[in-house]
Formats: sequence, structure tokens, C-alpha cells
Amino acid sequence: MDSIPILNVYYLLCYAWRHVQERDTKRLASLADLSTVQDLLGKVLATGVNHLVRRGIARGYVERREDLAGIRGKLAVSETAKRALRSRARAACDFEELSVDILPNRILRTSLRSLLSPRITLDRSVRGEVRSAYRRLDGVSRVRLKRNTFGQVQLGGQRRVYHHLLSVCRLLHLSSVVDEKTGHTTFRDFRRDKATMWRLFEDFVTGFYEREQRLYRVNPGGRRRIDWADARATDAANRARIPVMEADVILESPDRRIILDTKFYRDALARGRGTGTGKLHSNNLYQLLAYLRNRQATRPDGARHEGILLYPQTDGEPLRAEVWLEGFRIQARTVDLDRDWRLIRGEMLGVIGG
Repeated sequence: MDSIPILNVYYLLCYAWRHVQERDTKRLASLADLSTVQDLLGKVLATGVNHLVRRGIARGYVERREDLAGIRGKLAVSETAKRALRSRARAACDFEELSVDILPNRILRTSLRSLLSPRITLDRSVRGEVRSAYRRLDGVSRVRLKRNTFGQVQLGGQRRVYHHLLSVCRLLHLSSVVDEKTGHTTFRDFRRDKATMWRLFEDFVTGFYEREQRLYRVNPGGRRRIDWADARATDAANRARIPVMEADVILESPDRRIILDTKFYRDALARGRGTGTGKLHSNNLYQLLAYLRNRQATRPDGARHEGILLYPQTDGEPLRAEVWLEGFRIQARTVDLDRDWRLIRGEMLGVIGG
């Protein structure tokens, strides 16, 4: 899947991160000449940071300790006594100060610095933009990034812009590999990582249908979980052992109820030896059928449920299969992510009959 064009990767990310605006599509001209994912992320991050700085970067209160001639905030009694500061007419004080040196800005600066690693190949102009954005965050310290660092962020003003840029930083972090001996950072193209792309594809599909159509409610009530039909007959202790069923996307209208499950395989069909006709992946079909049975049983009022298995198209012909099992209509479809975006949009709407 590393053949997906850079512009299409940008679209996928924008929908996945719920950051699709008219001005985002106008950025395409500046992204058209980029050839690598790291150039794309570097360009988006540098442009976003420059935008933040122009509008006024977020500030917050941070705790500081200083030796002062007077008292400010809270007197650190033990520290003052330990260092005999009173003999010099000084006192150690703890106080809060409004500063740009807050966690979201630290993550931005750290991520920009990681892109400047000599082991990461960047287009010359992109590297210049990244370096300029890094310098514009002067006064912000760097932080050691871990997976849980992003969960500690609390966003105040400019929430939407920060959410988008921190999503870029998270993806950069997940795609970065640090050499323990040299400390140098290298970048792994996330298009080659199946788990990352599967999650991105799922988030893209959800975000796309939330924005681009009005026929269906997407994940009504914010709920994707599907209850087991007969689980109440099991005692509470053992009920906890039953795995959770959670669909990727549920679409509902007065006329249709669709359970859509995204999959990310190199080949949407399983092909056995000596057989010319590929077959639907059995595990995918069994899983979707279980979703349909149980949601129909627990929510019988309304249109009968139907299912869609949605795959990215790689090589060969597009997949357009339809079967009926146990009274449920089930479709298997592919969407070609290598095409012009306008065609992808039409294909995505066609999947659900929009």
C-alpha cells in the first residue's frame, strides 16, 4: 500500500483526524511536488506551527521555582534552609507563571526537531520550513516523547488546530525509529505498516461518512458496540469473559441499517491453490454475520440490517460482490485509493448508495 499517492494520504489523514475544511483542499497545490510521507508530515507540521505563531501561540500556567529577593507564590521553606539562602537575603519560591512552555508546544517543538535528524531525508525546501518553524518556538523546551505523552495533553484555545497538529506529531512518533547506539532518528514510511494503515483506513471511512453524506446517522448515539443477544442468561462473573463486539461503522436511516466493517488486506479475496475464483475471507464473513445476527435480535425495530465489507483496492479488478446469508444482504466492496480524489469520493458514496 506504499503506492498510495501523497495527496491521497493527505486526504485520508484529514478525514481521519476530522480536519477537513475548504482551506485544506487549497493546500494541495503546495503538496503536489512532495514525494515522501515525511515531506508531507513535515510540510503540514511546519505550516501549522507558523499559522499558530501568527495567530498567537497557546499559553498556560507552569510551575516554577526560583531564588528571589522577596516572596512570590509559596515559600519553599526546606529548600531555603538547606541552601542557607536567608544569609544572602534570598528565598526559594514556588509560583505559577503564564508561559508558552506548555506540553502541547513542547510536543510540537520536539517533533519538529526529530524531523531535522540527519538520518531523515527531507526535501530541501521542506527542511528549511521545518527549521524555521522550530526556531519560531524559541522559549519552548523539548520533551521526551512516549506513547502516553499525547494522552496527557489538555487543550484550551485553538483546540481544533492543535488537535490536528498533535495528530501529525503522534503519527511521526509512531513512525520514528531511534537507534539506541547513536541516538539518531530514522523514519519508517507508515504506508508499509499494515496495522497503522488499517487504523487510518477505518478512521478515514468513519470521518468521510460523517462529513460527506446526510442520508444516514453515523454511529447513532456515539455507539458502535453490539450487544450479544443471549448474554443476559449468563451470570455476571462469566459475562465478563465474553468478548466485546464493536463494529467499525454503523449507518442508520429510516430505510436502511448498515453495519460496515473495514478490512485492510493486500488481496480482498482469499485464493486457494488451483482455483480461479477468489473467495471472501471466511473470518471476515463470520464476524460480520455475528454482528448482523446479534444487532438484529437486540434491535428488531426498523429496517432489516445489512452488512458491507470494505477493502482498499490494490491490484487487479475492483471487487463488487453481493450475497444473501440467513436473510441478510452482505456486500463486499473495494475502493481504489490510487485514483484521483474526486473518483474516490464518488466511489465511497456509491458504496452506501449515496
